[in-house]
Amino acid sequence: MIFTAKSAEFLRWAEEKEKNIPQNSDGILVNIHDINNVKTSEIAKIKETIYKYNSCIYSSKIALKSNTNLLKFVELVGMRTYDCNNIESNEISTITPLQNSKINYIPYTDKLLNWHTDGYYDKKSIFSWLLHCVNPATQGGENYLLDHELVLREYLLRNDDINNLMAEDALTIPESKYTSRSEISTYIFSFKNKYKRLHMRFSMRKDNIGTSAKASPAIIKLKEIIENDCAKYSLTYKLQKNEGIITNNILHGRKAFKDDKVKRKLLRIRSYERL
Repeated sequence: MIFTAKSAEFLRWAEEKEKNIPQNSDGILVNIHDINNVKTSEIAKIKETIYKYNSCIYSSKIALKSNTNLLKFVELVGMRTYDCNNIESNEISTITPLQNSKINYIPYTDKLLNWHTDGYYDKKSIFSWLLHCVNPATQGGENYLLDHELVLREYLLRNDDINNLMAEDALTIPESKYTSRSEISTYIFSFKNKYKRLHMRFSMRKDNIGTSAKASPAIIKLKEIIENDCAKYSLTYKLQKNEGIITNNILHGRKAFKDDKVKRKLLRIRSYERL
């Protein structure tokens, strides 16, 4: 694609993208009977929804019986290889508040999570992820979702400096001695992958993240577009028991929450495959 707001190729893409904007969360919701034994027709509907909107919310009438069944489910959707870069070093990570001073990752707290894509700090790209709800929060904890392709669309319709956001040194994430992660530099937007589809690496965080001199002005504009111009495209949804979200690693976040005796508990799977 030619990345200018005036190119015929981009305008065709932008027009087609505009046809696939969900009006609300119901537009990406798929009801399934049993997540432990999903029908072929249900999988097809989930895939169709993700193809159109880059995300899908599913709701199962029957509770998940095992993590093995969850892995079978995501494999049918298209996830084949999994990121195990989590505190459990496992394909499935349990996202719940942990009473452990050694764990300083915000996902494992009850705090707000600002807009980000998963794995922006990893060398190997995360192309899709799933969140499955075992227990919802008592108060708060809603997820908010924003198709990253719509963000690119809105940016290009207003600015012609997209190349600065596609540079391989647009963002720099410093090394982490705590996790033994080395420093990496990365793009924010890229089509340079085996799918030839847009991949985004981004976080709204202000601390422990660097930007190149060329990219900094563009990143400021990008953040304003995400928060203001793209507000009309963002969806907010609170997962209930036996519900989940599957996406092509779109921008997402989480509201702060409070629990009673039963803690909010989600199961997360990250994959190296685009769906």
